[in-house]
Amino acid sequence: MTPPLFPAQTLWRWTFPLACLGLALEVALTCTNLPLFEVLHRIFSFLPPLLWTHWTALGDSALVPLILFPWWRRRPDLLWAALLASLLAFLFSHGLKHWIDAPRPPAILTVTVIGPRLLHGSFPSGHTTAIFTLIALLIHGLPLRAPGMRWTLILAGLAVGASRIALGVHWPLDVLVGAAGGWLCALAGLAWARRWTWGTTQGRWLPLLMLVMLAAFALFRGSGGLPGVFWSEKAFALAMLILGWRAGRHAPPPPAKTPD
Repeated sequence: MTPPLFPAQTLWRWTFPLACLGLALEVALTCTNLPLFEVLHRIFSFLPPLLWTHWTALGDSALVPLILFPWWRRRPDLLWAALLASLLAFLFSHGLKHWIDAPRPPAILTVTVIGPRLLHGSFPSGHTTAIFTLIALLIHGLPLRAPGMRWTLILAGLAVGASRIALGVHWPLDVLVGAAGGWLCALAGLAWARRWTWGTTQGRWLPLLMLVMLAAFALFRGSGGLPGVFWSEKAFALAMLILGWRAGRHAPPPPAKTPD
């Protein structure tokens, strides 16, 4: 029997980021970034602002990694890959932001902004990059086999990207490139972690320490300017800490590797 030209796993790995980059190229070449933003922003305005602020909070780089807390003891390899992927995602997002320094919608248009009125550093969307780094890590790192769970995560990530347009602080092009970049950073982080396993042996404490520090930051930081999410963010961080603590108590440690 002839094997398929493109195995299902390969299609799941590359179709989404290539589709996002293809759409981004189409938007850029047709100069539809601004009119598409206006249409989407107008449509999204029919939903309550509190919905969009909570969706956008899910892309907060201080909150997104906390979702990995329940796996800290059972899957140190996943947390190590997440740490490496997060480093790549940070360099990708903030490197392009400072290099390109694209104006945000409020700097060009008269637009209703929910939350802080940001004017610069638009490209790419950091929130979208962060959430899709996590989503690709879960899909390919756990890995998630059920298509329903995969599509649920992807739709949740797209809702985070849509929230950046709804809040009036990002263009569609920012969201598309951020989604593709986050996904590719996750794949690179997984590949890097397989080659450099220090964070799953001698350095396995480092990813956990980073999660604890992020949780403490999320619990004790002040308001970020997004209306209605202050206590929700605290509750989320506390819930992830509790889940991580319970998982650490009840999950058996990974089997020790025997020397060759």
